[in-house]
Amino acid sequence: MLRPHPVTLCILLVFISGTFSSSIAQSIQLKNGFDSLKGENIIRAGGDWQIEDNLITVDASPAKLLFEKKPRKDFELSIEVRANLGVQAGVIFRVANLGKEIDQYDGYYVGIHAGHESIIWGAAQQNWTEIARRSAATAPNTWHAIRIVAQGSQIRGWIDQVPVSLSAYPTFDGIDERFSSGGVGIRALGGHAEFRNLRISEPPPPLSARTYVNPVQNNIADPTVIKFEGQYYLFCTSSADHPLMEKGIRLFTSTNLTQWEDRGYVLKQDQSWGRSRFWAPDIIQRHGQFFLYYATDTRICVAKADHPAGPFTELPQSPIEPDTVRIDAHVFQDGDKMYFYYVRFNKGNEIWGGELNDDMVSLKRESLRLMIRADQPWERHRAAIAEGPVMLKHQNTYYLTYSGSHFESPNYAVGYATSSSPLGPWKKHRYNPIMKSTAYAHGTAHHCFTVSPDDTENFILYHRHHSLNNTEPRKLAIDRVQFVPQNKGPAVLQINGPTGSPQRLPSGAR
Repeated sequence: MLRPHPVTLCILLVFISGTFSSSIAQSIQLKNGFDSLKGENIIRAGGDWQIEDNLITVDASPAKLLFEKKPRKDFELSIEVRANLGVQAGVIFRVANLGKEIDQYDGYYVGIHAGHESIIWGAAQQNWTEIARRSAATAPNTWHAIRIVAQGSQIRGWIDQVPVSLSAYPTFDGIDERFSSGGVGIRALGGHAEFRNLRISEPPPPLSARTYVNPVQNNIADPTVIKFEGQYYLFCTSSADHPLMEKGIRLFTSTNLTQWEDRGYVLKQDQSWGRSRFWAPDIIQRHGQFFLYYATDTRICVAKADHPAGPFTELPQSPIEPDTVRIDAHVFQDGDKMYFYYVRFNKGNEIWGGELNDDMVSLKRESLRLMIRADQPWERHRAAIAEGPVMLKHQNTYYLTYSGSHFESPNYAVGYATSSSPLGPWKKHRYNPIMKSTAYAHGTAHHCFTVSPDDTENFILYHRHHSLNNTEPRKLAIDRVQFVPQNKGPAVLQINGPTGSPQRLPSGAR
């Protein structure tokens, strides 16, 4: 069960029996703050509603019910919902102008699509606008817990099968300014749905700690970061140089992940085999030196330095072989072995991997094999693309994270696959993508991972589009990451993002 916030104002549905036969319902007895809520405060729009023993049921479609006429601005709400296969059911809030048609109201909706593995946040203003959608378990005829915290323009929503982990990240955490206040109620579409255990209270206090808001830095695409001696060194595609990106690889530094200093080009065109399209670097420390891998002219080169700030020297003055090694290099160390992942062009982009020799330049060709192909719908917006591989290891399971769809698509997203071996075979996560674009943040994908300044929190660093209408110049965003244990199978990799609202500074940040 969701843990309610200490209640200042709480509405709890209790024993009532009866059927809503008109827009005016019978009285509902309440506890903790009200003696009663008169029937004229309940507004029904469509559907056959019944209330009995703390259970609300509805049939027919569409169906909406408001519990209160009076506008409510900031609040915390929790409720549980159960629906038949194919039915959409959830909460509506900050509602006005309620009508009987499907989207005939002004306000927000958060709910499940039972059996379709989909959770939705949207807004209606006599027409429907989707704000965000997530893939998740939404089994039909199963209770799901919904929790909403609305504070100003920030909306946070948690949805999961009962019980909900108290440490779970919000399913949605974003900014939307369409509606500031209005009624609160429930909505169903497509058939039978049930609701129980409604609670509404004052919202929790705002964050008192120092915060940051995404994006945190302009002109950054394809970030990779290494933490060295208390400093973060971020190497990137210089999005300000779009479209040719012919000047080189750019470096930014930070001590807290949220404030970045532009250090210029750490590797320039005249130091490289390539002439243009300096893309998607990756950095790793090995043998007391730092090896910088990057794409140029759609081939991958490598340079080394004694310090992550450089200077870097390319070795050799030629690309890594074979010539199918094209872009998006990533190096992963597992024990004494080094593994190399990259993107190969084959009627789209696919991810390959193999072993890297100890010279950190040459590959063991006999080990090279296909890792991931873009064969799912979320990976095929504008083109069949799986790219930007990054490897994580957690409790002896390997997590190959990657980006799907064309980088210019608003549907550019992050997913992952798991294996017991760094070279597969791979099983894609059932609920991919684990982070995708929203109505307030587009193109949220190509990424890397790091830890907070005190090493207690994990973060994803990723780029997003400049705006909802323009891809370039792209911007850097950061959000928290965690592994969620499961009763069966490997832990689920969960991202708290993309966020567009105030977040706590990374732990240990100054």
